[in-house]
Amino acid sequence: MNTRIPIWLVTAALLGGAAPAQEKSTVPAGAEATSISGEKLKALIDRYNKEREDVFDAYQKATSEDEKQKILAKLPGKGYIPEFRAIAEEARGTDTAAQAWLWVLRLIENDSKQAWEVVELLLSEHIQSPAMEELTGELRYAAAEHGEARVVEALRAIVAESKLERVRAAGLFTLGAVLLESKNAQNKAEGRDCLEAVVAEYGEAQRGDSTYKAAAEGYLFELDNLQIGMSAPDFESIDENGAKWRLSDYKGKVIVVDFWGNW
Repeated sequence: MNTRIPIWLVTAALLGGAAPAQEKSTVPAGAEATSISGEKLKALIDRYNKEREDVFDAYQKATSEDEKQKILAKLPGKGYIPEFRAIAEEARGTDTAAQAWLWVLRLIENDSKQAWEVVELLLSEHIQSPAMEELTGELRYAAAEHGEARVVEALRAIVAESKLERVRAAGLFTLGAVLLESKNAQNKAEGRDCLEAVVAEYGEAQRGDSTYKAAAEGYLFELDNLQIGMSAPDFESIDENGAKWRLSDYKGKVIVVDFWGNW
């Protein structure tokens, strides 16, 4: 059996020019230190990812489950936190620091209190950073760990306070998705309103290779067409032999449709 395992990944650019010796430097105070911190962060991320890749390569070559489990135990993790934290503190107040704190958040294991302290730090010190878009992604499935009310409050703050359209779009989209999973009917209704607002107000805001509008429309389609008791929308696909078929071809029969993928 072939097992696919995802591997994950900040680049920094430095522009400069030589000035005549008699002229004063036009580089803003602290800019040089910030670029150095950015280079440190990139190098640390590259080292972390390389270590992960090496583990995954070894995993793919392993021939027994016991060997595979021993290899996976070597995956890098919280041992990197001190280095990311050091860069975040060194570059405090910059986008580099925000990115470093996000890595700290991702690597924290089984410590909800410490994780939320990082979230609060990002909200208080980096609310205008583009990195807040990534924070919304970290908060998407955080309600079970940190509580729905706390996550919703954080997302509301991002939507209300960020000056960056793409960050607001991300916050509103994630807020809608979180509220739709609430057991509270009023929250669910508000969740739909959030997604409709994304479609209406943030149509061009990019989300990866697509847009937040397209993602919100997907959720809305599911709400209107893919609920228990509704007739499944018809679609066409190809079977394992290359033959085309439509769901409607099997009308009246019990059908199990299994959609899956690798991430």
